Amino acid sequence: MTYEIKKDKRFNIIISGEYSPTGNKIKIDNSSIDNIDIESLNRIRILSNLEKIKTIKEFYSNFFMSLNCQTVLDYKRMLGFKKTKEYIDYLKEEINSSVCMITSYHYEIFPLRKKCYLDLNDVLYEGNILEKPIYDHSGVTGRTSIKKGFNYLTLKKENRKKLKSTNKENILVEVDFKSCEPFFYLKSQGHKINQNDVYSWVCDNYNIKIKDRSRVKRGILALIYGANEYTISKLMGVKESVALDIKKDLGVTDLNDRLEKEFIENGYVLNYYGRPITSNNNLVNYWIQSSAVDFCSLAFLQFYNHQNIAPSFFIHDSMTFETSLKRFNDIKNIVSIKEKHSNIEIPVEFNLL
Repeated sequence: MTYEIKKDKRFNIIISGEYSPTGNKIKIDNSSIDNIDIESLNRIRILSNLEKIKTIKEFYSNFFMSLNCQTVLDYKRMLGFKKTKEYIDYLKEEINSSVCMITSYHYEIFPLRKKCYLDLNDVLYEGNILEKPIYDHSGVTGRTSIKKGFNYLTLKKENRKKLKSTNKENILVEVDFKSCEPFFYLKSQGHKINQNDVYSWVCDNYNIKIKDRSRVKRGILALIYGANEYTISKLMGVKESVALDIKKDLGVTDLNDRLEKEFIENGYVLNYYGRPITSNNNLVNYWIQSSAVDFCSLAFLQFYNHQNIAPSFFIHDSMTFETSLKRFNDIKNIVSIKEKHSNIEIPVEFNLL
């Protein structure tokens, strides 16, 4: 099953006074029961690393600053016909370019992703309760960062052992997807992987002898992220022609060509779940990373709701949760976690903190 991205939903556009030349709210009727305002469009734009649509005051900031004008009700009268038209043309262009990027990602997937990172448990570190993290989802690759609260992302791995549950009867457990990005990529392209080691699977399929696992692993990662055949061949210890054949067979070449065409036509590409990516620095890399983060978020939400456990924090493709030792003994036998929108299932491993 592949998640079907929907792109044709219509919206009535609500323009509040600060974006309206007359200072009055305007509704652009597109014969829809769903409304969307500029603030919502700006949140969508921020998710895709685009500047937010400017208010009239922001668009003509120097003009209004020189007037020391705090409130203006009739911008049209203040600015005159030419400047008012200039702003209206800008606003129309920005609204159109924003609305065309809206997909089912924004109203089906992202609300679930965001929900995954809410209602976190308190955690103790050296006897002190840490401030709960607030996660930001607007990175260019879709990866989360922590904008407020304790930053677990920068906590050294050896110091995670100092983290404790506030409930002395409970423990903290980390569940981590194994090789999440290569697994997600290969499964999203329809490859059937019947083992828990994605790197061994690739080598077994192409009769590659593993002499140095770390180099082979780097070679396979370089391969799916679009590195050239020379680099791949040196890392994996194969001929360049073999590296090229593997790239084609695993769909990397086709995906890259499709994304490049999509970016030229639209100025952005959509990840697996329909999230717009507006940078073409490395389209395949960004597509995989962005899609894998969405997968992890949806899969973890589904997992902890189903298992009736409470998350404490997230570090990329791992989630740490609080549970009793007895409950952990049941959970630890789970070997993989599935996400229902894609039906993709990836192996996991559990570790006690």
